[in-house]
Amino acid sequence: MKLLLLLGLVSFGAHAKVQSFVLEGGKKVSVDVKENWEAAKDLFGVPLTVLGPWANESRPVVTIVPTKLTKNDISEEQFKKTFENFKKEKDEWVRSHSGQLLSYEPVTSVEFRKDLLGHYIGAEFKINNIHFIERSYYLYCKGEVFNLKYSMRDEHRKYTQDLQKVVEEFKCE
Repeated sequence: MKLLLLLGLVSFGAHAKVQSFVLEGGKKVSVDVKENWEAAKDLFGVPLTVLGPWANESRPVVTIVPTKLTKNDISEEQFKKTFENFKKEKDEWVRSHSGQLLSYEPVTSVEFRKDLLGHYIGAEFKINNIHFIERSYYLYCKGEVFNLKYSMRDEHRKYTQDLQKVVEEFKCE
């Protein structure tokens, strides 16, 4: 039994690794990075990006951006009002790129842990016959608000659980 437990722990450890980063402003964060995935600081101006495996010339991605807001800066009600026009604005943006908004996820509250809670909003759309899936989280971590957004093409849908784990296991210090 102990051998099976040890093998299970070794096997799990080989599949994901917690990596820590110091972002601009001295903010220290940690993310779970799955085997065959990679994390990159300051990629195209994004403070931290977690990239999944290549498939069909694209990769699933999670971006992590400190917002410089604190929980005291924006109330729950203000937060929801900020995104009242999200669907309309996303639809206009997609149409301006000759695309189509397929679905929309309204602001939804989440609590992954006592120290990681917030809201998400999402959309699926097609541009140039490519189906995109996006979900943007605004999470309170130690009183600060972080934006974690994952984006993928439909063929990467199989990585949804992995992307979600990066979000749910996010830590700040």
